[in-house]
Amino acid sequence: AGSERVPRGTAAPSPVSPGPNAATAPQRPDAPVAQRAVLYEENPAQPQQPRASGGRAIWRLDNVNAGQGQPLETVVRTTVEVPDAGMTLTMLIRRNTEATLPASHTVELTFSGTGGQSRTVRDVGLLQLKNEEGTRGTPVAGVPVPVRDNLFLLGLSNLPSDIERNTALLTKRSWFDLPLRFTSGQRAILSFEKGPSGEGVLNEAFRLWR
Repeated sequence: AGSERVPRGTAAPSPVSPGPNAATAPQRPDAPVAQRAVLYEENPAQPQQPRASGGRAIWRLDNVNAGQGQPLETVVRTTVEVPDAGMTLTMLIRRNTEATLPASHTVELTFSGTGGQSRTVRDVGLLQLKNEEGTRGTPVAGVPVPVRDNLFLLGLSNLPSDIERNTALLTKRSWFDLPLRFTSGQRAILSFEKGPSGEGVLNEAFRLWR
């Protein structure tokens, strides 16, 4: 996404390898579209066995106000909740319509409800997409830009070859990994499943954006 206008964020945190006994949250009967999510955190006492906290991811297609006099804008809204960690991520994926911003799409990442200062997010890496929960993901082509603690923007590359590659990763892979670093310096990975609901939402969004 080569451009002088989009600053490069701090170095992306190195991924934490998921442990074999990852916890998953029970599905509530009133959450039919919930998919699995897991927060893996570095464990100083057992470096080879990260702490795993289960959660859920909810995907939906949303329409947001793009500004006065503008038509409603279609966005993908994903809410990832990890109750044991006191953390919620709201991820908004939208097509970029700002001519001066060299990005095909933007991904807004907002963390809230953090359980104390130790889980305030200072840095994020690029989203990584994978087919299976326990494998290493492939990063999207783009640039992470920190806005402030707990708020980040990913600009996806607008080069034609990168657009094709990013679209394939987002629509065809089954799991998302987001590397994090908290203000404490501790690293983590928030891993969440696309599942049937996420797949339907993303496929419909990219169809509309075309």
